[in-house]
Amino acid sequence: MSADAYNTITTLIGTATLMAIGVALYSFVFMLVGWKTPNRKRHIIRLAMALVSVPCLAGIQYAVLFLVFLPALGRQQMAEVEALRAAKLEKTSAVRIGDPVPHFSLTTADGDEFALPHNGKVSLINFFATWCGPCQLELPHIEQIWMANKDDQHFRAIVIGRDETSESVRKYRDSKGFTFPIAADPTRPVYSLFASESIPRTLVVSSDGRIVYSKAGFSEADIVQLNAILKNQLASLK
Repeated sequence: MSADAYNTITTLIGTATLMAIGVALYSFVFMLVGWKTPNRKRHIIRLAMALVSVPCLAGIQYAVLFLVFLPALGRQQMAEVEALRAAKLEKTSAVRIGDPVPHFSLTTADGDEFALPHNGKVSLINFFATWCGPCQLELPHIEQIWMANKDDQHFRAIVIGRDETSESVRKYRDSKGFTFPIAADPTRPVYSLFASESIPRTLVVSSDGRIVYSKAGFSEADIVQLNAILKNQLASLK
């Protein structure tokens, strides 16, 4: 529902409410004046109907507001936010869905090597920073994904600290109780292969080395989509 439609409806309801109040006052006065006349009953019925219609009209107005207009407004605002996110993702991304993943190699904070591309495995890549608020909201979900899939021989994951050191990302992971593999990208040589700005940034690379998921920023809906894509990619290898 648009704002213009809502304003039209509320104007009509407001007009009807004023009319009902006017009828109620009219009926009340003439009920008193004609109390001893045969018209008394008619005035009482009209007064009762007018009095009942006022709260009913108010209820309709609140129902339109809370059940129709505000949900529609929320959906519109979310669509606008998602459109802005999509535009920023397009503007800041160096690679996009369908592109081959850039070649890179990192040593994790645990001393292991993580390299891409890696044919035959589905790879989850997340870029974050220890100071990034949205990253703090997303990483617990990344940990859940890691715990759910770490025993799958076709799955790999790496969380990369942009502008961080190996020591800072290790301390951060340990302080949060996370267990996923983590690495540092202190001067952005890896991050710059994927984007020019914006974190958190999460990507999924298919077993044939192509990007099948790419998001910047965080929302709960992203995690649902991310899990679905990972599930489909891993299922295709079994």
